[in-house]
Amino acid sequence: MSRCQRLTMAGILSLFVLALSAGQAQQSSQGGLTTVDNPGGGQFVFGPLTGQASKANALVYMLHLTHTHFGDKPVIGKLLQSKDGTSLATFFTLNAKTMGGRPIAGLVIISMQSQRDAQAAVLYDDAGNFVNSEPAMMKSLNAAWQHTLVGAAGGAQNNATAAHPASVGPMHIATGGDRSAMVRMPDSWRITGVSGGQLVAEGDRGEMISMGMIYQNVLNPQSQMGQRLMSGPMASRGPKVICPLSPDLFMDYVCVVNQVRRNNGKSQGTFNLTSSRPEPGSGGGARPILVNFTVDFNDGQGLRNGSARLGFMGMPNPQAGSYAISVSASNIPQKYGTATDPTLKAVVESYSQDASVIAREGAADLARIHQQGLANEAQADAINKRREASSQSFDNHMQQLKQNDAVNDQHNADLDWQSKINQNYILDRSVIRDSADTAHGTFGNNLADALVKSNPNQLEYVPNQQLVRGVDY
Repeated sequence: MSRCQRLTMAGILSLFVLALSAGQAQQSSQGGLTTVDNPGGGQFVFGPLTGQASKANALVYMLHLTHTHFGDKPVIGKLLQSKDGTSLATFFTLNAKTMGGRPIAGLVIISMQSQRDAQAAVLYDDAGNFVNSEPAMMKSLNAAWQHTLVGAAGGAQNNATAAHPASVGPMHIATGGDRSAMVRMPDSWRITGVSGGQLVAEGDRGEMISMGMIYQNVLNPQSQMGQRLMSGPMASRGPKVICPLSPDLFMDYVCVVNQVRRNNGKSQGTFNLTSSRPEPGSGGGARPILVNFTVDFNDGQGLRNGSARLGFMGMPNPQAGSYAISVSASNIPQKYGTATDPTLKAVVESYSQDASVIAREGAADLARIHQQGLANEAQADAINKRREASSQSFDNHMQQLKQNDAVNDQHNADLDWQSKINQNYILDRSVIRDSADTAHGTFGNNLADALVKSNPNQLEYVPNQQLVRGVDY
């Protein structure tokens, strides 16, 4: 067994069983919390929590109750807070091991007025039906909370869904592809791609979002290695993205995006940068930047207002043959609004990834790479046996293969590490460990901060340089 295991939080309070009474009863109560059946599917649990010092503590407590009930740790989305600071919420997904592995989606809401106990609620349903049942459950919950929350639940709903402020219409949870990422969006929007945590969608007014995108293997023609990759045996294998590595990350982004559009048969964009500012770095790489720009994709819709968060995957090396950049971007035709358009902003802020799907896909990719390596090795052996008269060439060839394998292994390891750092930044997460370094765990920043502060002698943050491959990523 590995020395480092997934962290479990100490000091869990008494476990609450989310159970319904038998027969046709629509509502049951236990330990001060009430469980309600929703006629359209799903259930919600609500009630007061005593002894919780903060909203973060109450949220952690309710997530543990959910974990205990379903037998699986909830994978949470971005933490969302009401404007007045009294409500905290997050969406979650899990596979209910106590129900045969059924996929479940849900929402946890915590509301805490000054000098009052926290009020908590958990709404959940089958993942495929939650988008339909959540509005009705939220309406019933608001009605149930009217006498105790004095309207705070409504504030939590608006912020937790990131989709129902007064200026934004109804929105629903949407995903597709491998279901590794999701957003909340209007019915008139459509998902055009979901894969490996990356999500692309379009709105009915021409809005575009591309979240969690990672453009890898961008060839740098200014380096000798890049030139060899462009002209060597791999040169004829499919379309490539060839962009000089420049000091201007925005120009690198423009070059990459336009070449990807070209490779997909789309028109090129004319970009104009309007503002740029550095973002806090997450360690181990160059600082990301947040940019605003205008762009005309020459598709007949005219100028668009856009924004993007751009970052390198690792520290860029001008001598390397290739590099990779991460991108989360959105844009809207100027005739409809700016990059801060309420609907567009709500969709972007609701983006979240399913880490379990990404992890499974990563393991499958590694297995395919291993099998391809075995096939390549067998092919190389067969070729070299036919070259017995050229033993020196054989030795040189095998040495080169070993060097390439070592470089490739290190490159993949670096990508895995940088991908973990990028995911933690995008999803507002941190890795913490116990003082004996026998257990690691990844949590939302607010939850991680609450845990470390609650037990600073036993729990601490794990620096990016000390992340453990195979445990943390």
